[in-house]
Amino acid sequence: MKAIRIIKSQKQEIMPGRFINAPLPAAELNYDDTSPFVLLHHFGPFEINYLNKFAFEPHPHRGFDAVTFLFDGEMQHRDSTGGTGHLSAGDVQWMTAGSGILHEESQPEGFLKQGGVIHGIQLWINLPRKYKMSSPRYQDIASGNIPVIETGSSTERVIAGEYKGIRGPAETYSPIIAVHGKIKNGQAIKSEIPEYNNSLVYVTLGSISIGDSLITGGNMAQLSGEGKEFEISAAEDSEYLLLSGKPLGEPAVQYGPFVMNTMGEIKQAFLDYREGKFGILRD
Repeated sequence: MKAIRIIKSQKQEIMPGRFINAPLPAAELNYDDTSPFVLLHHFGPFEINYLNKFAFEPHPHRGFDAVTFLFDGEMQHRDSTGGTGHLSAGDVQWMTAGSGILHEESQPEGFLKQGGVIHGIQLWINLPRKYKMSSPRYQDIASGNIPVIETGSSTERVIAGEYKGIRGPAETYSPIIAVHGKIKNGQAIKSEIPEYNNSLVYVTLGSISIGDSLITGGNMAQLSGEGKEFEISAAEDSEYLLLSGKPLGEPAVQYGPFVMNTMGEIKQAFLDYREGKFGILRD
């Protein structure tokens, strides 16, 4: 297995003065090249305080999993199912929007008071057609519950799927692997993932090499589907997110906060949201 394409992130202003790296969706890739992965937004590192927040007001989702990998800082979550969560550095939030959910994300008061850095990734993972209208749910995955594989002084945290005989704690609706790797200068990590999966490696810090391909921070590599093994090496301390999933083999339409199979289903999602069918957030 090797890197067959390097996808350079696009800068997007997600809110006034806040720019993120957005490698996915990418103009040079079709959804079939990345299924079930729909969107990847890398935010931060941002300095946060009372006067300079990074918060998202209540908004709806339907038809996919919204996953937040928090590398630094603190976040808090609240949704219309009554679910709440508090993320610290290293934690993961795995929210299944399913038939429809409203949620908001912000920083806790204590964190805003003292100020600090917020840094992470939000990933959207499409749900198979038969699960799109399943009940919403929320998984709060603490860093201490994520198994770690050590190679020398480098580490791989297995968040989802089975990887090197270790199973991550996230419960998923289709076969997915998600691994957060930290690789030290001059070291190499041998990886093995299922053949013919759609697989991506996004670099959050430093730079890594896969074979002859160099992937610098803020950019993503698309891996070939042939073979199972590949090696990641680094000439500087680096971090990355490895994603691998079995393609769903179904059409997908993403519009605004919804991911469905047809445009008709997108229109219905907007109607249902306007009619209050996604519930409300209660204080």
